[in-house]
Amino acid sequence: MKTKFLSILLAMVLLANLAACSSADAPGSETGRQPAATGDAASSTPDGNAAEQSEATLEPFNRNAALDETVLVDEGGIKITATGLTYTDYSAELALTIENNSGKDLSFVSGSLGYSCNAINGYMIDDGYLNCDVSNGKKANEVVEFVYDALMPYGINEIADLEIGFTITDDDYNSTYTGPRALRTSAADAHDYGTDHYQQTIASSAAMNTYGYEVVYFGQDAVYEQNGVKLLSSGVLRNKNGETALLLELENTTDSMVYVSSSDIRINGLVVSGSTWSGDAINPGKRRIAEVELSSVLDGEFWSTYGITEVGSVSLSLEQSDEEGVTLAEKTPVTIAIPGASAGFDAAGKEVYNSNGLRIVFKAVQEDASDWSDDLYVLLAAENSSGKTLTIDDVYDSLSVNGFMTDYSFYNQELADGESAALVIQLWQSSLEDNQITSTSDIQDIELKFEIKEGYTTLEEPVITITIDG
Repeated sequence: MKTKFLSILLAMVLLANLAACSSADAPGSETGRQPAATGDAASSTPDGNAAEQSEATLEPFNRNAALDETVLVDEGGIKITATGLTYTDYSAELALTIENNSGKDLSFVSGSLGYSCNAINGYMIDDGYLNCDVSNGKKANEVVEFVYDALMPYGINEIADLEIGFTITDDDYNSTYTGPRALRTSAADAHDYGTDHYQQTIASSAAMNTYGYEVVYFGQDAVYEQNGVKLLSSGVLRNKNGETALLLELENTTDSMVYVSSSDIRINGLVVSGSTWSGDAINPGKRRIAEVELSSVLDGEFWSTYGITEVGSVSLSLEQSDEEGVTLAEKTPVTIAIPGASAGFDAAGKEVYNSNGLRIVFKAVQEDASDWSDDLYVLLAAENSSGKTLTIDDVYDSLSVNGFMTDYSFYNQELADGESAALVIQLWQSSLEDNQITSTSDIQDIELKFEIKEGYTTLEEPVITITIDG
């Protein structure tokens, strides 16, 4: 699972709060906040006061909603009861009592990477993690936490209703999935379900000021509608670190849970990922903000090497499946175009292969920009004019640097006729150090065998030799 862009925003806010904890309050707290401006972020405030609009921040999270004791699960000797909803300065906390009289010791998980069907106010969320063990014949009191700053970018400023699901597993690893179980709070009757609170919030100056990002593009073009799942809005956001993400607001209008996966990602027409990038569950009647972290699909540090100066377009495929993995809707291409932005890239470089309509060029060797890794990256670009759809893969364990076998990572790319793709090879720090290579200047040559395929048929296995000019 890839790091969520909104989670990155949350982490940045938390770090900022820690740095200024002596003089500032948390974004979701009751103090230290200015009222949020109403209306869309792209327009001025209703009274035309641009200065007031530019300084506005989101209102504090509403902590008034209460919850009556509600039984969520009562079957097979297992009983899970929601006993109340309380609030801290940073989060809403759902109290649960879990009773296990099943005859087996059990573990209970909610909101995990493997299975999450949690939702608040009609929007799927990634928050609300629970992991606890309850022996047979015993009870446990647990708390599920929902951090305000993980909810507020979605336009969730109170908890009117909540859905939560559980994975229940015994010692033999037999698992049962409860599916979403619904709760309504005292705020439900007065909650405005007719307003798209996400759209109203995410592009607002108040949210941008609160979380430190900018909206590069936001639109409501209906470019996807398949099998009862439709795209309501799309946005390209960039945070203070320059990290960029595509956010897709999807709605499931069917009466069954649907899993939507994204793949085949292109930035400005350059293929940057041919594999499945993300997969998200959407409960019946709910919405999901699917995130594609563009700065992770192709590391933002490599964009300039490939001539990407800004995001002019993003293309990807969306595919649907049910809970059993059965395909409900085949891959459908979706393109988000940003008006007025440059949609160019640069596929030029030093030619290292040219045969049968496939050309591969070497662009650079770059160091990892992070503080925690000294991996090196070999950046190549491929152009396909073969008249066929080709897959470029590596032959396992075939790479050497300066004549020494070197551990590495490479993800294959599929590119249609007329397309170009980024080929990124990650050289592992540990293996490089074993061969006395500590920087890009230590590299004289790189050799790797590729496998060129059309479908499942191997067309060629060329050895690519890259000589690094001193």
